[in-house]
Amino acid sequence: MIYNGLADISEKFDTFIFDAYGVFWEGSGFYAGSREIMQKLCQQGKTVVIVSNSTALGTDLRVSYARRGLADDHYSYLISSGDLLQYRLQKGDIAFASCPHPLKYYVIGKPHSKAFIGTKYQQVERLKDADFVYIGVPFIYADTVEKFPHLQKQFLPVRLDDSGKVCEWDTLSAEPFEQITDQVADMGLPALNANPDFTAKEGHCLVPNSEAAFVIRNGTIAQMLRDKKTEVLEFGKPHHNIYDFVFNILKNDGITIDKKRTCMIGDTVRTDIKGGINANITPILCIETGVTAEAINNGNTVENLCKKENIDVKQIIQIKSVGGK
Repeated sequence: MIYNGLADISEKFDTFIFDAYGVFWEGSGFYAGSREIMQKLCQQGKTVVIVSNSTALGTDLRVSYARRGLADDHYSYLISSGDLLQYRLQKGDIAFASCPHPLKYYVIGKPHSKAFIGTKYQQVERLKDADFVYIGVPFIYADTVEKFPHLQKQFLPVRLDDSGKVCEWDTLSAEPFEQITDQVADMGLPALNANPDFTAKEGHCLVPNSEAAFVIRNGTIAQMLRDKKTEVLEFGKPHHNIYDFVFNILKNDGITIDKKRTCMIGDTVRTDIKGGINANITPILCIETGVTAEAINNGNTVENLCKKENIDVKQIIQIKSVGGK
């Protein structure tokens, strides 16, 4: 059975964990009715937790979403994989099998560097000086754009410099990262990643008349490295570490978690749904928004998406969208 929206099943749960992109946020706006149902759950005394696979800190995400129209009364907590990364960096216990006591890191892409402030870990500018690589947001820059003229239509501008020239691009293609991932693999360096998402649907206001597009995100770079036999330490959904982190925060605030009455609402089987199953909570899949909607539009099925992740489709609840249609 496919339910119309979250309101149809909300009485079954006390704690709701929401993914952001593809669930309530479309990339350039909110899905219809999503904020309203989140607000209603809060008014009913439910615990509403947004858990984002973002390397940004939750405090920064709260400010960003507030500017877009997501108010404090729409949710109880906003926790990111970047928060978990910061916690682990501050503890100083980042360790790899190949490098138990790393200190120096090289960044692929653009870092959300706040997580590293005040920790013992030091960024270096040369790969050869690094103990490990940190996978930042895979933006590309002018020197890379010039090297790939055949991919010009795959590059979407996201930021202008002070002179009004584009200085930062999103990319629909992972090809620009083949060389650096080859170098990392050849050197045997391990990698640290705090956003397992392969893609994210983003709006690009600098592209006239454009629609939100699925662009490459950190998880794609991490998978490229894994395919090259690189050791990757990863935080965020679907891994158990982010759920343990969230549950500990709630516990410390005096909130009792009954996992039988806790759900994970997401749009991606590989991260959100598998993560919910890994955490032993009920997974709820949005099938007409986000990543799964795109997969279905391209001829895939929920059954096949689940089978690929060794998930019995009967384990999950399917809804059309958070707000319903």
